[in-house]
Amino acid sequence: MKISKHLGIRFRVILLTSVLFCGIAAIETTAIQAQIFSLGIYPPLLEVMMMPGKSITQVFRLENSGDEMILNTQIVPFEPADEFGNISLRGSTSGEVEPPKNWFNFENADISLGKPFVLKAGQTKQIVLRIKIPQDTREDDYYFTFLFSSEPSARISGTATQEAGVIGANILLTVSRTGKPVKKGEVIEFSTQHFCLLSSPASLREAGRAVFCLPILDSFDKPEFLLRVKNTGRAFWKPFGKIKIEGILGQKWEQELLPENVLAGSIRQIRVATESARLDSARLAQPAFLVGPYRAKAEFSLDEEGGSQISSTAISFLALPIKALIGVLTGCVIVFIIKSRAVQ
Repeated sequence: MKISKHLGIRFRVILLTSVLFCGIAAIETTAIQAQIFSLGIYPPLLEVMMMPGKSITQVFRLENSGDEMILNTQIVPFEPADEFGNISLRGSTSGEVEPPKNWFNFENADISLGKPFVLKAGQTKQIVLRIKIPQDTREDDYYFTFLFSSEPSARISGTATQEAGVIGANILLTVSRTGKPVKKGEVIEFSTQHFCLLSSPASLREAGRAVFCLPILDSFDKPEFLLRVKNTGRAFWKPFGKIKIEGILGQKWEQELLPENVLAGSIRQIRVATESARLDSARLAQPAFLVGPYRAKAEFSLDEEGGSQISSTAISFLALPIKALIGVLTGCVIVFIIKSRAVQ
């Protein structure tokens, strides 16, 4: 009986300790739980052309799907960071000094640019941004990011601390007195992403001399191209065009280029549209089976009206049923080995 009594007392002590520990853990977990940063902005990109001395307004819509937060606003210049559309918040692409702060201001009566404001949970707020270009501004491109950032140490209510977060909308601003800036560009590389069946010796490639390469791909594969273009002007543009492919047997199809922004003075790799985004015309679809030699050429304009036509040099590639031939060859080898062992 004494043993059972002692065991009962020990069990109650352990149970009470466990309950107290769980309660303390729950209190600590609640205390350190961070608030959620979930903020959306529309439009995410503003493309605008303005004359010096003129002004415009643009409405940006902020949607807070997270907790209440304190936001700071800032407009900073950016420049291209790579050939894939990423940016770096470093300075203006033209190398000029950052434009005066009076280029931008808010039309909202309750908030000011550069000063924090509170955005409640579930709230949608319209920010009216006014852009005014001074009369003496040089004709050029100016690129900015309109940033909204939360204060990581802000404490709105209770004991929860807010997650740090930032979101922004890019502004592509072209200053032009005529409204028709000169757009210039060139193709600096157009090639296929496949194995070279025949190529020049490595010594010629290392010496930087002209080389020869005949790319080869499997008959059931989709041709993949690398198209790198350069903006040699002072205004951004988009490529509107296609990669046209023709076979020796009369096969013809096209790959439509995505009209992605190529900023002034930058190089960008242009992608092609997915199958679902292309036109439904049968002549634009790639044949199910490719065989023989083909030629491809990229052609595009720098605006939707078809001005400033650019075209690449034509490249060739060869399509063969490589996988099927390897399968047949492998099968023949296996059969030969089996027959050889059967004879032995």
